[in-house]
Amino acid sequence: MECRTILLGLVVCALATSTCEGGGAQPFAAKASLLRFWRRTLPNARLPPFLLDKASPLDATSVALFSGYMKNHTLSVHIASFCTAADLLCTRKTVDDQKAVSSPSDFEGYTTDKDFKNYNADGNTFTNYSDNSNVVKDDFKGYGPKSSGIQSFQNYAPGSNVVNEGFANYGTDSSALQQFTSYSDQANVIKNDFATYGKDANGILSQFTSYANNSNIITNDFKGYDQGGNGPLEQFTSYADNGNVARNDFQNYANGANGALEQFTSYAAGASEPQNLFKTYGKDGNAPSLFFTNYGKNVTGASNEFAGYNEGTNAASGSFISYAKNSTFKIYANTGPTFSDYTNTTSTGVEAGKFFRENLLVQGKTLPMPDIKDYMPKRSFLPGSLAKNLPFSTQTLPELMKTFHIPENSTMADIMARTLGDCERPAVKDEIKKCVRSVEGMAEFAVSVLGSKVEILTTQSTAGSRSQVSVGAVTGKDGGKITRSVSCHQSLFPFLVYYCHAVPKVKVYQAELLSMKEKKKINNGVAICHLDTTQWSATHAAFRALGHAPGKIEVCHWIFENDLIWVPISA
Repeated sequence: MECRTILLGLVVCALATSTCEGGGAQPFAAKASLLRFWRRTLPNARLPPFLLDKASPLDATSVALFSGYMKNHTLSVHIASFCTAADLLCTRKTVDDQKAVSSPSDFEGYTTDKDFKNYNADGNTFTNYSDNSNVVKDDFKGYGPKSSGIQSFQNYAPGSNVVNEGFANYGTDSSALQQFTSYSDQANVIKNDFATYGKDANGILSQFTSYANNSNIITNDFKGYDQGGNGPLEQFTSYADNGNVARNDFQNYANGANGALEQFTSYAAGASEPQNLFKTYGKDGNAPSLFFTNYGKNVTGASNEFAGYNEGTNAASGSFISYAKNSTFKIYANTGPTFSDYTNTTSTGVEAGKFFRENLLVQGKTLPMPDIKDYMPKRSFLPGSLAKNLPFSTQTLPELMKTFHIPENSTMADIMARTLGDCERPAVKDEIKKCVRSVEGMAEFAVSVLGSKVEILTTQSTAGSRSQVSVGAVTGKDGGKITRSVSCHQSLFPFLVYYCHAVPKVKVYQAELLSMKEKKKINNGVAICHLDTTQWSATHAAFRALGHAPGKIEVCHWIFENDLIWVPISA
């Protein structure tokens, strides 16, 4: 019997060496269980290596342990160890007093999760702070009261995921220079609180340069910023450039301030769906100068509200040059500011090559390749047995948030609600859809739609992204005819969730992608073409990029990194 166990372990190791690295055979680990399931269910299908890597790292003992916690409703008590062992994306607990920072220092290459409440020191530098971290959460509330000198945040939290910082009451009654350069650049989810920042400060100079550029889901609160200040100078240059869903709240910004100079240059240029609220901005101020240059230029889906803007001010001046569309100016102080090139012509706001027509999938054609890199944070699936025991619905979201220690009204709470809403959205006509939380669940769904004779297609790599490529040999699945398929795309959640769906009238292609100069193969791309777009929204990005309207054209797109498409094998 012992020999059989050893032999089984060796077989599993041979099939999944990554599961058994270090020489320890784990025949009952979650990955080994997945491999046995795969051989039973899909004996002729290749399991993509990246999908195996995303399987749960838990061993049998851990699965049994956490399963017991779930059944006893005590998982919340052990959530930290569960998140670590299962490789999940979890928020961190509020830092305690022992982590508070109390002495002056430069913070270069520093770690995250620190408490800077009421920290008072001049001339601090935060360089490459929290570089490429997962969840960045630091508390700068009340930082720098009555301080002077320079506080510099350069490359703060670059490339990080879920940046959630508290800058409320930062720089209150101070006269410091605050520099935020490349702050949270290329981060995933940003939510920072600058409420009452610089309140009653004297001569404060704040510079936000390349703040949150190329980032995703940006939410910043500037309520009461510089309220009652004397001579504040604020510069927002290339703020949230090319960001996705940038939402900023500037309510009561610079209210009652004296001689405020506010400059917004290339603010949210090229961004997608920026929403900015400037309610009672500069109200009751004295001689404010407010300049908006190239504000929201070349954006799509912009929404800006200037209700009560400069209301009750004295000697207001400023200008709006090349300002974006879809802006509301209620009770606007119509003396002083000028508008030049307002409602300028905007671009589609859609990345080149993200959507294209089927006639480009021909050998010799040239087309732009979008950025197909997976920017989602690293997470693992749950084992099927644990996934079934965790609540997963909008109705049970409060219970799940409590289990994972996720605060209400937090960024992660919003993300989870959005993902669950997408999962529970009614299917459109002829669509079959399901959100899956394990590799086993994904396979079972695909087999239920397509049968067990399937193959899984993925784009080989990200080579060629953001560049012009030439199309090499092209192969259409099922002879290039309309075929059935199941596409699976990642959704953001603490554990790995994929949104899988089958839609009618599609064609699936595999295409060699060649470099433009040498014409050498650099990638093997997988593309899907939707021939029936009648159910799509008229405002869908594909129609902004390609023109036309729902039902009038087919729309093709590439399968991005770590997404996949299942197709039946032809008899």
